[in-house]
Amino acid sequence: MPNEFKYHKEDEETFESSHNAFWSAFPRGFAWEVINVYTGPPVVTYKFRHWGFFEGPFKGHAPTGEMIQFYGIGIMKVDKYLRMEELELYYDPAELFGGLLK
Repeated sequence: MPNEFKYHKEDEETFESSHNAFWSAFPRGFAWEVINVYTGPPVVTYKFRHWGFFEGPFKGHAPTGEMIQFYGIGIMKVDKYLRMEELELYYDPAELFGGLLK
């Protein structure tokens, strides 16, 4: 996809710029919750939901006040003390950015 049509330009974002953009858009926070856990340690597979209310500007887009949410799957490898060693997250970013850019 040509760069001018991308909604997220990973080569132009830093942790700080991304963090600031989302704090601006979700001033009350962007909650994360585990919906289901499918497998136990040492490889934990789970379904999650990330959600919040779009009450602040996001990269020049006016807030709508609507709840924005998306679902995904996480696969986390833990050690014998249940400390995370590896994490993979799978989700459709269009679920998130569709609500922020409409």
